[in-house]
Amino acid sequence: MKKEFNKVYNIDFFEGMSSIKNDFIDLLLTDPPYGINLTPQRRNSKFKNTKIKNDNNLDWLESFVNESYRIMKNAGFIFCNWQKYDIFKQAFEKKFIIKNLIVWDKMWFGMGNNFRPNHEFIMLICKTNITIKSNNLSNILSFRRLHPSKMIHSCEKPVPLLQLLINETTNEEDIILDPFAGSGSCLEASLKTKRKFIGFDNGKNEKTNEHWADIANQRCLNVKIKGETNEL
Repeated sequence: MKKEFNKVYNIDFFEGMSSIKNDFIDLLLTDPPYGINLTPQRRNSKFKNTKIKNDNNLDWLESFVNESYRIMKNAGFIFCNWQKYDIFKQAFEKKFIIKNLIVWDKMWFGMGNNFRPNHEFIMLICKTNITIKSNNLSNILSFRRLHPSKMIHSCEKPVPLLQLLINETTNEEDIILDPFAGSGSCLEASLKTKRKFIGFDNGKNEKTNEHWADIANQRCLNVKIKGETNEL
């Protein structure tokens, strides 16, 4: 089945990645389930008691790592959580070099107690080696998380953070892949940086019962800078 760029497909990550040829993707940039069985509990939040699909286990991780290695040219960014970082690291080290561990400082602490969380990890992985474009970037990146009232997805990442990661490791017209596309933040970041994008997500918004793929594609239409729709 032929697919177009700049679109999120309503299929799971494995089906989608299996359809991509070897060494095709310039950058893998994704925020997969963390395997922590997250259920947002913030009082009065629109995401209260919503579940993240496939977040109750990491049985899918080995297949994801293998397919990622097959289709990637070299580099990727994988968001993860401190609670399961050791598992992610061990899984990716079987195939990739863990080039760096970036800390996303969310500039806004989360729920809980005993040192409330204010960060997430981003693994920079590669097959051989990689040098980013800037010479003076810290591995602590401070980007304020979205206010819950402005979030479409409970785990949504800020587009400016994604744009920085894309700009530092790719060039215009390069191909970005997000196999866990959610509400389409990576799609928006790719379009705004004039990259081509492929995304997969067969989950649903539990509150509205809409497929995330439909939500992400509508988001694409609302982006002022639109990319071309070329076939793979």
